[in-house]
Amino acid sequence: MEKLFVYALLYSEGFDVWSLYADVLDKLFLENIENETYLSLEGMTPKEAVLHTLSVMDRSEFDTECFGKILMRSLLRIYESIDIALFAKKMYSLWNKLPRDIGQKEPFLTLCYADDCLSYHDEEQCRKLYEKAMCYYD
Repeated sequence: MEKLFVYALLYSEGFDVWSLYADVLDKLFLENIENETYLSLEGMTPKEAVLHTLSVMDRSEFDTECFGKILMRSLLRIYESIDIALFAKKMYSLWNKLPRDIGQKEPFLTLCYADDCLSYHDEEQCRKLYEKAMCYYD
């Protein structure tokens, strides 16, 4: 489920990861065909499925270390391909969608404040903070 949560978050921020989300969902469903959540998600539109997945994430217990590894690896690939200001804006928004108990811990908390450096034109410090967070599990 952790991977599905990551792709739902990324999709909700406008990143083109629907095919990854759908592949993970299909695999989860085929591994557990009796699971009502997976069955329900399979029949939804992308927007409905992502919103429902984020809702499930908010009220679920899951492996935050596994989730963090997947999220940070995914963010690193995105980080390397887009403008830092856009990345920063999306990371703050993504952080707001995390369950509160997770969002208050590192490396996730960095997603909340790393963009502050850009307001005083310190891109280098901003990048260092993001890179440290994305390498947290290495």
